[in-house]
Amino acid sequence: MDEPDGWSRYNATQVDREPRALVKSMLGHAGDGHGRLAVDLGFGSGVETEALLRRGWCVLAIDADPTAAELLTQRLSEENAARLSILTSDFADIDALSEVDLVHAAWSLPYAGDAFPQLWANLMSALVPGGWIGCELFGDRDTMSSHPRIAAHTEAEARGLLEPLSVVEFDTIEQADMSARGLQHRHVFSVVARRPID
Repeated sequence: MDEPDGWSRYNATQVDREPRALVKSMLGHAGDGHGRLAVDLGFGSGVETEALLRRGWCVLAIDADPTAAELLTQRLSEENAARLSILTSDFADIDALSEVDLVHAAWSLPYAGDAFPQLWANLMSALVPGGWIGCELFGDRDTMSSHPRIAAHTEAEARGLLEPLSVVEFDTIEQADMSARGLQHRHVFSVVARRPID
């Protein structure tokens, strides 16, 4: 968002909602964490981070919004908080990640802008064999696709990014939708995929 505190104000409106369909679907495939490591990119209000923690995942949660950490920690039990690490940083600026078993990036990766190719390469390098990724990618017909700081992809480009992975779900969402910016045309690819074990 262009306003200095835009993400802080948006995240504060999201604390009471249910976890989004993407994390529910991904956990349906990946199962309980049993101490495995997940990274949540752009965790915002922390709703999906909490869902991961409740299912036994250890989570590295990354968000540039300086108010996000408090929104997240105040919603957690002591047991779940013990398996959480928080990094207040723009995830697009991260040079490398340790090996991870799951990447959750709901409505966040497009905001990496020009840094998207390197970020995607870093995620693919960090994802272990058998690891899962769930993300949304903006399509080229999305209202936001013309914004200079947004990474958008044609369907062919999005599928090309997923070639190293086994794609379990690839859903195209195209509809008018109300957002914090007002009425927009959404064109989004919602993805759940797994790095092959072999």
